[in-house]
Amino acid sequence: MFNTIGIITKPNDPISDSTADDLSTFLEQQGVSVVGGNEQIKSNADLIIVVGGDGSLLNTARTFVDNNIPILGINLGRLGFLADVPVADMFTVVSQVLNGEFTKEERCLLSCQIEQDGKIVNQSVAFNDAVVNRQDTLKMIEFDVYIDDKFVNNQRADGLIVTTPTGSTAYALSSGGPIMHPGVNAIGLVSICPHTMSHRPLLVPGGSEVLVKVRDAEEGITVHIDGQDSFPILSGQEIRLRQYGSFIHLLHPQDYDYFEIIRSKLHWGSKLS
Repeated sequence: MFNTIGIITKPNDPISDSTADDLSTFLEQQGVSVVGGNEQIKSNADLIIVVGGDGSLLNTARTFVDNNIPILGINLGRLGFLADVPVADMFTVVSQVLNGEFTKEERCLLSCQIEQDGKIVNQSVAFNDAVVNRQDTLKMIEFDVYIDDKFVNNQRADGLIVTTPTGSTAYALSSGGPIMHPGVNAIGLVSICPHTMSHRPLLVPGGSEVLVKVRDAEEGITVHIDGQDSFPILSGQEIRLRQYGSFIHLLHPQDYDYFEIIRSKLHWGSKLS
C-alpha cells in the first residue's frame, strides 16, 4: 500500500536519529523506499513517519498539510497524544501499517491571519492552537472578540487561546478548557486568567470565523502558533482565524482507542468491573 516513506526526526536528537536509522533499515528490508528532506518527501512519499514527540508531529503537520500525505507518529517524547506508537512497538505497528492494518482519522487545522487595514501581513497554520498574549510581561491585554462579524465580548485577560479539537488537550486544557473529541467540528476559545468571574470557555461551529481585535496597542503582544512560532501584533492589527482548507490524516494502530489514550495520558481512573 505504501511504497515510498518519508522519515522525519527531531532536530539535534541522537536518539531520534538512531531510531530513524533502525527504521530505515527495516523498511528497506521490506522493499520500501525511504526518502528524507522536505522537498523529496513532498514529491515522492505516500506516507510520513515522524520519529519524535508531539512537537515534532505538530511541525510536520503544518509543513505537509497541503500535500495530503498521511502521518504516523513514533513516540520518543513524554505525552504521545499525537505520536502514539511506543518505540518498543515500532516494527510491529509499521509492519501492520504496510499490510493495510491501521486506523485512519482526519484532523482539522486553523488558518491564522494577521491583518492591517484589510491587508494580510502574516499568514500561518496551527494544528493545536493560536495563542494571543503578551510576550515579556504579566500585564493583561484588552481585546474584542467577534464571531462571524458579530460582536461577542470585550475581555481583559492574560491572553486568549483559539484551539482546534486536537489542541483541546494542550494549553487550552491547562487553562480550564473542555476536551473536544477529534471528530468534533468546532473551534474553542479559552481565555487565560480572564479578569471576570463569569467568563467561561466558548465552543463555536467549525465553519465559524473568529476575529480578535486587540485594543491594548502597547508593544509586546504576540501570536504563538502551536507554541513553536510567534509573530508580533502591532498597533491597528487584527487576528483572523478560521478552519484551514486542508486536513491532516493521522494513522494509528488498528486497535487505537482515543479514550484509552486520554485515560492513560491524563491518569484518569480505571474502568470499574
